[in-house]
Amino acid sequence: MLKELMNKVVTSILLFLTVLMPLNALEITAWEEENDEEVSVTFSKTLQIKNVSLDRSLVTPMIILPKDDEIYENLALLKPEISQKILACFEGVCELTNKYKKVSYDLISKRKVKDKNIVIAKVSFDDDISAIFLVSTYQNKNKTLYRVQAPQDFKFLKSSYKKSFRKWLINKVKDLL
Repeated sequence: MLKELMNKVVTSILLFLTVLMPLNALEITAWEEENDEEVSVTFSKTLQIKNVSLDRSLVTPMIILPKDDEIYENLALLKPEISQKILACFEGVCELTNKYKKVSYDLISKRKVKDKNIVIAKVSFDDDISAIFLVSTYQNKNKTLYRVQAPQDFKFLKSSYKKSFRKWLINKVKDLL
């Protein structure tokens, strides 16, 4: 009973804080429940993360993002505000917006993998979510081509956004390849 009361108090506080959040943060534009108590979350009609879950076994519920190959944590929530928005949706009190917003991105870090032609790049989206991308090169008929691999449960929903992001990321890490 105490745990239920604590969850309700925490949820109420989080809902209050969502009203006070900055307007430039990512907005949740779609929430799709999956068969296994996980959800797919769409942000600003641009990005989607599948297989997001909630761990309610703790005093304060915790958002669990999917891991690549169940090992690598290639996705992260960077600010408590975005976690609060997702938590509110899990509690059934989220407000989905229908606004398209251009999501900015910024390179947090980059490093070359030893003895391989791969760069690991960590990128933030609107300073709310980070994702780790692998960028590599290969040769085809004396021409260098680039391959960009996103986390397995991370998806770009707009092809023009994906193309411009890919071009930007390659330019940012090209010096290490």
